Amino acid sequence: MQKRKEFGTGFLYVLMNHIYALMLTNICFILSNVIFLFFFMTLEPSFTNITLYFLALIPAGPSISALFYSIGKLIREQELSPLRDYLHGYKINVKDTLKFWTPYLMVLYILFIDFQYYNTNLSFKNSVLSVVILAGIALLMVVSLNAFFINSGFSFRTRDVWRLSIYYGFKKPKITFGNAGIVIIALFMTMVTNSFFMVFTASLITYLFMLNSKTLLEDLKENFCKQETISHQEVAVSK
Repeated sequence: MQKRKEFGTGFLYVLMNHIYALMLTNICFILSNVIFLFFFMTLEPSFTNITLYFLALIPAGPSISALFYSIGKLIREQELSPLRDYLHGYKINVKDTLKFWTPYLMVLYILFIDFQYYNTNLSFKNSVLSVVILAGIALLMVVSLNAFFINSGFSFRTRDVWRLSIYYGFKKPKITFGNAGIVIIALFMTMVTNSFFMVFTASLITYLFMLNSKTLLEDLKENFCKQETISHQEVAVSK
């Protein structure tokens, strides 16, 4: 005679719990990005407004880290208190995130300015430089995903976050290309639906990122983390 499953262990319960957690976490993410969304909806989509867009994106960094923290916990523990865990992830990551997010935005800002300059002053040399800069922007964006993975779950110095992000970008090419593929699909869906597709599906996209990067995080924990645990943090690195 088969034993009855305990409440909370069935497939349907787990599925509904995940959907609930993803939806509530996404709402938290949207609310914490109202400044950028306000500028995005009210400003004319023109390159002349790029400075305002980048300034409005500064608060987005900690909210992205909070999103990665929450989804990471959901995958690990199969349970999540969306509001409480999102706010906790925001609180413990805000300082470290701004340390790498603000310089990252500055570099992107400069690259976009240069790209626009070379793209509007056409010549063979400028065309080549435009392609190089565009490739650099794409590479930087993919590497930044690793930075968010690492920063949201571990406590490293800013320069070590970037070193590890680049290191794993080359060490785990399948994960790197997989994440790039997720970004491309998300951008394509944004183009064929509406401009807010990625915002309203941010938690689901992050869930796919985290699933795809599971072995990266396990490798990082095994090779760069101390195993002693104090409170909610593993000594020196793991949050």
